[in-house]
Amino acid sequence: MASRKTFNLVLPILLMNCFVQLGQCGRPHNAEEREDLVTATCKHTLHFQVCISSLRSVPGSSKTSDLKVLAEIALNLTTTYAADTLSYVYQLQSSSASNGSNNNYVSRCLSDCVEEYSEAIENLHHSKHALANGDCDRVDTLVSAAMSDAETCEDGFKDMQSEDSEYSNSPLTERNRYFSQLCSNALAISKLLV
Repeated sequence: MASRKTFNLVLPILLMNCFVQLGQCGRPHNAEEREDLVTATCKHTLHFQVCISSLRSVPGSSKTSDLKVLAEIALNLTTTYAADTLSYVYQLQSSSASNGSNNNYVSRCLSDCVEEYSEAIENLHHSKHALANGDCDRVDTLVSAAMSDAETCEDGFKDMQSEDSEYSNSPLTERNRYFSQLCSNALAISKLLV
């Protein structure tokens, strides 16, 4: 009789343990195996690898469970990269002047790029305020304008290439391309908030 009482007490515990084990079957056992918000979000962008590497470069981004925080991070990264590019353009201008380069067209293109990236930075700052206010349509407009600013910078050099066969490439092509990819990703992430 005592063994039957023990069995009646143990059976529910065993059954509960089996259900718990079955419930965990198919689930990842640790945090690295689970898909985090960064990965899930980046799957909605056109530039997945750029999205993953840029967002994960920010400490704590993989631990957030808030999509709006990822959108803020994306905008901050894009703004920072635009500011870095603007500094690089100033360096190119300075180096061109110190080398005694008389290519007025290159100087004009670089001056145009200073103007374009200055506008892009301003647009991105405004987009961060729009995001904070929940105005995703405004974010879309401002980030798209910033992306267009980089394209305008690049187009100036392309125009110069067609007019001056001696000038081969824009010194900003890679930077302009990466900036556009960051903008595209920021747009895709902010659209997920709607």
